[in-house]
Amino acid sequence: MPAKGFALGFLTLALVTLGLASQSGCSSQPTPANLTPAAAAAADTPLMQAVGSGELAQVQALVEQGAALNTVTEQGTPLALAVTRSEREIAWYLLSRGASADLAGRDGVTPLMIAARAGDRRMVQMLLSAGAAVNAEARDGRTPVLVAARAGQLSVVKVLLAAGANVNVSQDGRSLLMHLVAAGDLLTAESVLAAGADVSYRSPDGTSALDLARASHNDDLQMLLFQAGAEF
Repeated sequence: MPAKGFALGFLTLALVTLGLASQSGCSSQPTPANLTPAAAAAADTPLMQAVGSGELAQVQALVEQGAALNTVTEQGTPLALAVTRSEREIAWYLLSRGASADLAGRDGVTPLMIAARAGDRRMVQMLLSAGAAVNAEARDGRTPVLVAARAGQLSVVKVLLAAGANVNVSQDGRSLLMHLVAAGDLLTAESVLAAGADVSYRSPDGTSALDLARASHNDDLQMLLFQAGAEF
């Protein structure tokens, strides 16, 4: 029995070694054709139609046949469409087969931003685990955490901050904290302050988060900002 166990162990080690060698050898090979970024109309992309219908089996069949995973259409990519429709199984399958987690359309909106805006925490976590860029920036300056915060998705904001989202990101001259104060979102403002948001940040015209809280006569936010070190 010991000899037999040794032989089985040796065989397992050999198989693992061969597998690793095979993987390292494949790393220098060109990217498969179905993973190359391309552009097309959604109507001309059967994979987009299958994703839109939520048909996992059809999606799998098309991918097995070589359907392009990273095609950008007017409806985004197959992955972006799956995220939009909250098709988690399809999204995970596409990611596992090599779909780009960050490929965006002309507006620069990534699948992570779509999930963040919808407040789909599980989808957000899935995309992050697949390597999605937590600080990706759309053409208008939006980032996933800005999108989530402005949509009132506190739980997703916390997930993104824990994953390294920039708490001091700004858009249109206003910091993340300022956008939250302007919206009167006390709870999310507390979270970003706890994560290190700069309470002294001022927009190009000199406006601060405290100025916005005063303008809206929001005593709770004013108190919160004072406690965080805001100055007159």
